[in-house]
Amino acid sequence: MATTTLTPTLATAETPKLVKPAPTSDAKTPVTPTQTTFGCQHIKGLLTAARQQATDGYTRLIQSLRKEEGMSDRTHTSSGGAKTITSTTYLCLQCPTVSSTRDRHRKDHVFAVESDNGFIYCHDCRDFVYDPTFEALRTSTTSSKKRKLSALATSTEDRKFVRNNTSTTPCAATGLRGIYNMGQTCFMSVVLQCLIHNPLVRSWYLSEGHKSSDCEREACTACALDDIFTDFYGSEKHEGYGAVHMLQGCWKGGGNLAGYSQQDAHEYLGFILNSLHTAITEDSEENGSSKRRHTKDCPCPIHQTFSGQLRSTVTCTKCRNVTTAYDPFMDLSLDIRSTTVSVKKKKLTMINGTTTVKEVLPMDLKECLDRFTSAETLSSDSYHCRKCESNQDARKKLSLSRLPPILPIHLKRFSHSKVSAQSSKVETRIRLPLTLDLGPYLTVGPGQRSKADKAGELTNGHKPDDDLVLENPDEENTSSSSSIAPAEPVYELSSVIVRKGKIDNGHYISYNRQGLDGWFRFDDSMVVQVEEREVLGAEAYMVVYVAKGF
Repeated sequence: MATTTLTPTLATAETPKLVKPAPTSDAKTPVTPTQTTFGCQHIKGLLTAARQQATDGYTRLIQSLRKEEGMSDRTHTSSGGAKTITSTTYLCLQCPTVSSTRDRHRKDHVFAVESDNGFIYCHDCRDFVYDPTFEALRTSTTSSKKRKLSALATSTEDRKFVRNNTSTTPCAATGLRGIYNMGQTCFMSVVLQCLIHNPLVRSWYLSEGHKSSDCEREACTACALDDIFTDFYGSEKHEGYGAVHMLQGCWKGGGNLAGYSQQDAHEYLGFILNSLHTAITEDSEENGSSKRRHTKDCPCPIHQTFSGQLRSTVTCTKCRNVTTAYDPFMDLSLDIRSTTVSVKKKKLTMINGTTTVKEVLPMDLKECLDRFTSAETLSSDSYHCRKCESNQDARKKLSLSRLPPILPIHLKRFSHSKVSAQSSKVETRIRLPLTLDLGPYLTVGPGQRSKADKAGELTNGHKPDDDLVLENPDEENTSSSSSIAPAEPVYELSSVIVRKGKIDNGHYISYNRQGLDGWFRFDDSMVVQVEEREVLGAEAYMVVYVAKGF
């Protein structure tokens, strides 16, 4: 038997290892290259989990699309039954469904194949995606040339233009990130989450409405919010975000909001909207714009988004003279009634007896609006009639003269007793409608003035004398100043802010709707998807409604 003797050399102290050469048959086995580039993260997940099934299914679809006599790819199912069309259809990659639109027919079916060219559409990315694996299959069954990314620009100037004016948006960068609590800063986090998921504010910032790189203001809240949008929608990060620059701006310009003590989310909303308005209008002035900063006709995106108008009418009960005033608002603060308990008797069948059950009665949001817009009586101590030239009793009524695209509503959950000189929290639960119709609370239709206002007539049918008083006359014609006024007074629930705990201590969380993905609960740095019933059952402190169409 042959032996092999290995003798260490002087150049190394290690004992040489005898490596057995690979068999010839192994060397001839082809090695499948590892795919490193994918069209998107969703295709990566599909090919990782079921590559063979996905490629086989796509190959069959491509082959069926190339059959000139076949019409299966043009036949889709609608409410009227099966229909054959000549326009582009979308074939589900995971089932035999054929659709005439790009709308997803099932939540777990992510990909569709476009019938004209066989391109893959990703529902999660909401765009066509270019994947090397599927592209190779598509071009191998056709005579068309393989698409190359470099072919998008034919000249050097074109490629330079595309490079300077485009950016890659990761699929996971959808804004679903929490914000770290930096010492009782949950009041700030919940309001920021509402702004981050606000469609108008988001669109303005993502279109580079305010560039922090070009701003020289110190502790600028507009720059801090721009950094947040850049980080939330520009990178695939899932950990919490430290809003340090926003907190610095809050401490510098927020007055009572500075420090680590507990603060009110509604007060912070007023501060941040005013601070953003100031920063944005200062930018316009520095750029040579002569736009006015007055709230009644301010063109800044903050007022165009949140600013509405109230109409107040005070009618003297003696001479019927009416005083009309118009006041702008950025949110509505609504009273809620104290907790009402209903006592009911419940039968106990097991022992043939009864027991007393106490049930806390909820309150509808529409009831809060009814109370807000209902007429109230003013005593003669608080109203002086200019026509009677004396103090008189009067009736005061509020109505919505102009609606904003985004309507924040604050529910007054804290009451103060003059007798006991103590404050308490109102625990009444508010039933929130997913769709809110504000038509019954309007002075007239949105974006219009009534003929009665234009003619100087009263809405109750009485014609005033020449002594009719119009307070704030410069503001009575602002009902159509918003260039993006809602087309109809119908709103959809977008955000809910909840304050847990009692009046002296508590914690804020928020619920925000994220497109077609549903509702998410934001609790500091933790983000969890929740059911709709949890949102509607929450003890709301602030709610945000978005007009339909935005």
